[in-house]
Formats: sequence, C-alpha cells, structure tokens
Amino acid sequence: MTNLILVTLLSLSLVLVLLSSVHTIATYGSVSKEPSNNTISYSNPRLVDPNPHLIDEDGNMKNDVSLAATNISKTPIGTIADGISKLVLVVDSINTLKFSIKGTDANNLTNGTLSSLNQSSTASNSPSSSTTIVSPQSTSNGSSVVAAVYTPPDYINLTAIDNNRTTISILVNDTIEEPRLSIGLYRVPVVLVHGIWTNSNFSWILTNFSKTLVANGFDISFADYGRYNATTFDPYADKKIGNYGIDSVRQKINAILKDYHDNSIAASQVDILAHSMGGLMARGFTQQPDYKNKTNFMEGSIHRLLTIGTPHFGAHLAKILYDHRDDWYCFDPTIKPFKPTTKAVIFPIGCQFDLDNFEFMQLKTIYANKFLSPIDKGGVEALIPRSTAYSHLCQTNVSSYAIAGTWAPDAFASHQITEGLFKNILGNPLFDLDTDGFQGQGDFEGNNDLQINLTSQVGGLHSAFRKPNDNNIPNESAVYLSTVHGSFLIPDHDEKKVFAELNSPQIQKDVVSLLNSSNEKFADVIGIGSPCYDHVKK
Repeated sequence: MTNLILVTLLSLSLVLVLLSSVHTIATYGSVSKEPSNNTISYSNPRLVDPNPHLIDEDGNMKNDVSLAATNISKTPIGTIADGISKLVLVVDSINTLKFSIKGTDANNLTNGTLSSLNQSSTASNSPSSSTTIVSPQSTSNGSSVVAAVYTPPDYINLTAIDNNRTTISILVNDTIEEPRLSIGLYRVPVVLVHGIWTNSNFSWILTNFSKTLVANGFDISFADYGRYNATTFDPYADKKIGNYGIDSVRQKINAILKDYHDNSIAASQVDILAHSMGGLMARGFTQQPDYKNKTNFMEGSIHRLLTIGTPHFGAHLAKILYDHRDDWYCFDPTIKPFKPTTKAVIFPIGCQFDLDNFEFMQLKTIYANKFLSPIDKGGVEALIPRSTAYSHLCQTNVSSYAIAGTWAPDAFASHQITEGLFKNILGNPLFDLDTDGFQGQGDFEGNNDLQINLTSQVGGLHSAFRKPNDNNIPNESAVYLSTVHGSFLIPDHDEKKVFAELNSPQIQKDVVSLLNSSNEKFADVIGIGSPCYDHVKK
C-alpha cells in the first residue's frame, strides 16, 4: 500500500513538472499584441551596428536575431542623420516589448522611426512610426532576445551651440522614467569638392567657407584633386577609377565613413558641397559601379548634393579657349597676376614687332604659364557643351540643390573686362559676351557668372533670384545677384559690392541653412535633360 501511494505521488509530481514545462514553452512562444502589464523581465539592452554583417548583397537587413545578438565587435554610440544608417536595439527578454522614442508620439518622425527586425528585413510597407511592439525570438544558443531597428531621420536642425550631435532616447515599455537606451544622432559629414584650376586651400580655406561650416558645427573634409585639376570630368575616362577627380571623391568618402565607424558611429553617406567642375565629379561618381553597395544599403554614398556655379550642361566660353589654344597672341608681362584686364591678351596685329613691351606666345602657353590654368589638358575640352564627356554624364538621382551666380547688376566692370578679353582672343571688337559668348539660352537670356550661364548652373531645376535680406531661401535652386564665378574676375574697386561665389557671405550662410533643412528644400534629381549616351562600361 505504501509503495502504491509512493508511485502515485511520483506520477503526480511528474505531471506537474510536465505541465509546468508546457506552460513555460507556451509563454515563451506566445505573441501578444501588447506588452504584459506584469513586472518586466529584461536585461542587457544594447545597440548593434548592422553594417555590414547584418546587410545582404541587395542592401536589405537580414532577419537573423542570432547574428544581431552575438556579432558585436564594438558597441556603437550613435548614428548619422542620413535616413539609412540603421542601428539594431537588442534586449535580453522573454517578453514582448514596446520601444518608443522619448518625447514623441507614434506619428512624430522628427527623431527617426522604429520597427521590428523582421519588418526592416522584409521592407514592410507598414506605416512608419516612432513606436513599435516586438515579440521575442530564440537565438541559436537558446537565449531569448527582442530586437528592434532604429532608422535615423534624413536631417537634423542643430544650431552651432549644439555642436555636431543631439541625443535620442529610446524607452522600453514606457514603464520607467529614465531611458534605457541613448543614441547619439550626428549631422551627416560634409565633403567639399573644388573645381577646375584650383585646390581645396584656394576654394574653401582662403575664402573662409570651411571656417563658416566648422563654426556652425559641421564635420568637414576635402576631396582634393589639385594635381589633376585641369583634366577631364568624363565619368568613364578611366575604367577603374572614373577619373582623378571622381577618385578623390571616392577616397575621401570611404575615409570619412571609416573614421566614423572606427569611432563607433554608424555612417553610410555624406553630403557633398561642390564648386564648379567639382559638381560634375560628384555627379560622375554616382555612375561608378562601386557607388551603390551593401555598406550604404544600396542607396549610394551621397546623401545630398549642393552645387555652386557648376556647369551642369557646359561652359560656352570653354569652346573659344579650346578652339584658339594654338593661336599666337601678345601678352603684357606687367599685368598683375590673377587680376582681370583687357590688356592681358592682345590680338596679334603688329604687337609681335614690339617685343620690348610684349611677350609673343600661344594662348595655351599664356594660360598655363601666366594664369596657371592649362587649357589643353582635357578639362576645357570636356567642358564644351555637348562634348563627349557630357554625353557620358547622366541625370543624377540624388537630393540636390543648385546655387548660381549672375554678374548683374553691379559687376559691370568685371563684365566689361571679361568681354574685352574675349574680344582680343577672337579679334572681334563687336563680340557680345552675353549673346555671343553664352548663347542667350533659356529663360535667363544669357545671364551668367562670367564663366557659365544660368541655364547650365541650375541644372534643369526650378529656380528663383535670391532676394537680399529675405529669410526664405528658394526651393531647389537660387540665383545670387552681383556674384561672379571667382575672385580673379573682380577688380579691386568692386570688391565691396561684388562677390565671388565662394566668398559670398550670403551663399555661405544659406549653405549652412540648407544643410540644416529637410529634403523639401531639395530637388530629387539634378542635370535634368542630360544626354547620357551611356556607352558600354567594361
């Protein structure tokens, strides 16, 4: 009898153990729509940078919670506001958890969005939200984790006093007063690209443009191709690198993104600020085979592109210089370097017999030796409208803004000097700079910055003249009055009322505002109508 009672008790104990096990399994595997109101059991909340181990070859997140939970080489402290550099939020828990961005409701996406790892990996069409409820998943080692994905906004508006970052706080289950996860949200780094015949020092440092950006909290770097600054922008000039300018952009982007990753900040894209031909280098980079890759979620490594005085459709004066590069002229050696004058180059009618006062040389020699601006190295030829280089340049599908300059109304002396120079080159006293030099194209009737007409500078975008003392910057593109392409075009007596594009305090101020603005200010593309007879890229 005693043995029977003992067996019965053992059987009941076994049943209770099995029932307890079944309950545990059921609780572990359940998917509740709302988090439990009971005491939360979670620990070890942490951030994981998914790039590159959690990104597949198509740029999509992998729904691999084991990889997210275990493959942590360095815990990130934040990400940049490029709209794509995601972070994974991992919490050890057997409960369904709610994640929310502190200080926002579900429809407020100012500080980014949240989703489950599964939603992010399947490119779900579910509405974007700053709140998400995520069920636990079992890892390969048998632990239970909850994994959410934070996607940053595509911009943040910070004042200089904020420096380069703000903090986003993620609450878990909204049941605690203090956040359990803090994410540093940083500005997108800015890469500056100079134009033809110059370098980063002359373009960005001596103009104080870089100083203005740094003073307003931006992290900047320079893509410098000064050694090859007179060569072509053709995106297919070299099958391996595109061209030297494009390669400088590529290398600088790769370096700055690596630097961010090495400092535990997720980063996939940069903003580009480019002057003159530098804008074409940036556009050409978007056509390179390595531009889109898994490290930028197949979105490309340029977040936004701002161009200043860029000849998106060509520079008409380039044809005159290139066509006459081998012609002989008289040069006045007493001319002050880098300052405009009609006497610098004189059409050779008799002056070659007055070699005591003039040097007799070819135009390409004058530009190379006296102006340090070679016109026979490929760049000038490429800048001729409808050149082979332009036929290879496609419409650029990147959020873009075009800044343009026009000499009118106050740069009249600069206009006269430039017109006089080309009258001498052509030997034509009737040459009209706006009509003959810039073809009077489009809505702007030949208005120009003395190097490029406005039609070319705005790249097919909607544009408006920038009104002085107006706080509203036009959308897509703005034209600045009494603004010329470079300071070398401005005579000394006009320096207080005429600005070069990169020296302009108004342009510098507006660039800061644009970099702090939403994408509503930007166009979706630039170079609209580019011919792009895309040849075989082998």
